[in-house]
Amino acid sequence: MPRERLTSPQIVRRLLVSEGIRPRRAFGQNFLVDANILRIITGAAGLRSSDTVIEVGPGLGALTQALVEQVRHVYAIEFDPTMVKILEKEFTGADRLVLVHADALAFDLASFREGSPPERVKMVSNLPYQIAATLVVKWLIKYPWLSEYTVMVQREVADRIAANPGSKEYSAASVKIQYRAKVERVAGVSRNSFYPRPGVDSAVLHLERLADGGERDIPLACDEPFFDQVVTSAFSQRRKKLANSVAAGVPGVDRDSVVDALHAMGRHEAVRAEELSQVEFTELSNYLLALTRASEGVLPTKQRT
Repeated sequence: MPRERLTSPQIVRRLLVSEGIRPRRAFGQNFLVDANILRIITGAAGLRSSDTVIEVGPGLGALTQALVEQVRHVYAIEFDPTMVKILEKEFTGADRLVLVHADALAFDLASFREGSPPERVKMVSNLPYQIAATLVVKWLIKYPWLSEYTVMVQREVADRIAANPGSKEYSAASVKIQYRAKVERVAGVSRNSFYPRPGVDSAVLHLERLADGGERDIPLACDEPFFDQVVTSAFSQRRKKLANSVAAGVPGVDRDSVVDALHAMGRHEAVRAEELSQVEFTELSNYLLALTRASEGVLPTKQRT
């Protein structure tokens, strides 16, 4: 384990100089040097000694250090081989840490599992800005056993994830994430909390996966891949009417069907994607799926008896 706390700017600078490293903007390498923000992140994660945590982009290991001290297992995924070497040196003997040299977007988390899905698995990360929204959407879709996400992201990314309908930040990522998780904005983070100082501020978000079935207070999509396709198509050209975008992007769906669905929902056919709520996108998806399946003589999976 590191002998010194890695949230000191002086220690971080000294470590970088001693290793001959210049932080790489392409990898989003701005290292957290604010112990208070570190406490906010770990506090928001609600960590317990029985937890398993996945960290993406550990960098020099400031957050890693705090996680290893508090939970049962930490799996840290780092893309930069230079950072991997530093982490291997700094965390020699840390039995609770598994360090993985990989691209998190391409890495299969299932390789961490043995047998049945694990319990109490959380992501706690200072996410590289370039992959933050893409990674969260992908993992929410792919790993239903990953129950909570406490992440620090660029403020603009946080705005997009937590956005409400009608705002300029509202996007396909907003809808896909809010369909699957309750989003809470925990804290804003000044750019002065990092070394080197980035050109933007950040924010800490906490995402708690929504339950399936009766415990869920918003409707389920009958076919989630189809739902995601509808949402992606709807936002593919923001200036176009939703009916045109969805008809152009979803095979087997024509404009008249989308218009019929919108009318059934009480919406005008000229509505645009950013005006529909996440719940309305679920309703739209289910309506269109029912139409396409009916034309094929098949009921949507979650409507079969």
